Amino acid sequence: MTCKDLDAVLNSRPSGLALPPEAAEHIAGCPQCRALMRLLDEGPKILQPSDSRVKVIHASVLLDLRPVRPLAPSGIFLVGLATSFAAVAIIGSMQLHAYGWRVLDPLQKTVVFTSLVLGAGALALSMVRQMRPGSKYAVSPAFLPIAVFLLLVAGIAAVFQRQEESAFVSRGLFCLSSGLKYAIPGGLLSWLILRRGAVLAPRLMGATAGGFAGLIGITVLEVHCPNLSLYHILVWHVSVLLLSALGGLALGAAVEGWRIRRPVRPAA
Repeated sequence: MTCKDLDAVLNSRPSGLALPPEAAEHIAGCPQCRALMRLLDEGPKILQPSDSRVKVIHASVLLDLRPVRPLAPSGIFLVGLATSFAAVAIIGSMQLHAYGWRVLDPLQKTVVFTSLVLGAGALALSMVRQMRPGSKYAVSPAFLPIAVFLLLVAGIAAVFQRQEESAFVSRGLFCLSSGLKYAIPGGLLSWLILRRGAVLAPRLMGATAGGFAGLIGITVLEVHCPNLSLYHILVWHVSVLLLSALGGLALGAAVEGWRIRRPVRPAA
């Protein structure tokens, strides 16, 4: 028997079964195979960490360990997010005036604002669940912002028509800046609520919260803007949602990177 034959025997032998006589004879005459069998019989050596290393591990575990208050019921956070959405949307609509509301027909009002409310509600529920590690989701939180975006675009495309317009860019930039102007405080209010939870995926939470804030900005624009051109709304109004979600994603990535790079300091 050769060393290669012994390898085949060892690999095919059931656990606990004795080696065949020819294998035992080969091991007795082969120093390399005797050393291999000695290692297999002894098993791996588990090295115990030194006392100083144990202290460093202990300190790193206790560094951020502190008592926390239990999270409030999910309904409390949902009410807080709904209140922040309504407050910013109402204030923005009052400041910019409701020119758009006056020119929207009943079908447009129903489709647009139903899409906005449903989308905001879905994102708010997703954020509340992301605050609680181990929560279950009916829809993947990574897919939900995309679904909300598609729902809004489909609703807008269904009830608005293409119209000729002048000053497409200048008027559009005004709407875009106005929408972001109210999306930012909406996002800050949401952050004050979300920071009470335990967010394990900052990028995902950032994109979700940014999308939620973007819907606030679009709500203000739909109440204010009297331009009913399909392209104007799709390009400039919906861009508030996209930019807000991307901004939230970038902030979440920055937070995640900071967590990774944060040094662990041993306790004194």
